Amino acid sequence: MNPDRRRQILDAALACFLEKGYAATSVADIRTRSGASTGSIYHFFSGKGGLAEALLREAVSGWASLSAAALDPTATAEQALKASVRGLMLWAFEHPAQFRFMEEVRSFAPADPDFAAVRSLLDEGRALGAAQYARMTLDGAVRNLPFAIAHALMLGPAYAYLRLAHATPPDQATRVADLFAEAAWQAVRA
Repeated sequence: MNPDRRRQILDAALACFLEKGYAATSVADIRTRSGASTGSIYHFFSGKGGLAEALLREAVSGWASLSAAALDPTATAEQALKASVRGLMLWAFEHPAQFRFMEEVRSFAPADPDFAAVRSLLDEGRALGAAQYARMTLDGAVRNLPFAIAHALMLGPAYAYLRLAHATPPDQATRVADLFAEAAWQAVRA
């Protein structure tokens, strides 16, 4: 297996998905852009849905790598929530194309039959977040809200900003991420 070829295919798929949209992109488009054979694409991925799943897993992994404190069992609720929001913001500033794709996938994954694995990944993430928020609620650290509302209050403003902020200067990224992390905490703290 050639990891460089796999990367070329993923990069080509991401570019095609962003340029044409997921639904309008064909495996032939990805083949042409990547220079890979159709067989090579199917060697690494189960098809277009498999490519989207791999890109989403990379996005989630990138966000998680910048949000490690969010999963630290010794972190306070404030530290965990702020780390998650800050990690999302910093990751999205560094990877705007992946963020745009992640947003597209989140919007159509619930209805697209190609996305059973993606739906499972998104559902798993929501379930983990809900469980963590429930523990924080029991500890009295955050307001007792349905998780869907808490999630919207914590991450909704960050997602809205990231959708609109096409070029946050690198020297401002940390300050902006910290502002949204603080706002997320203030929105749900007990």
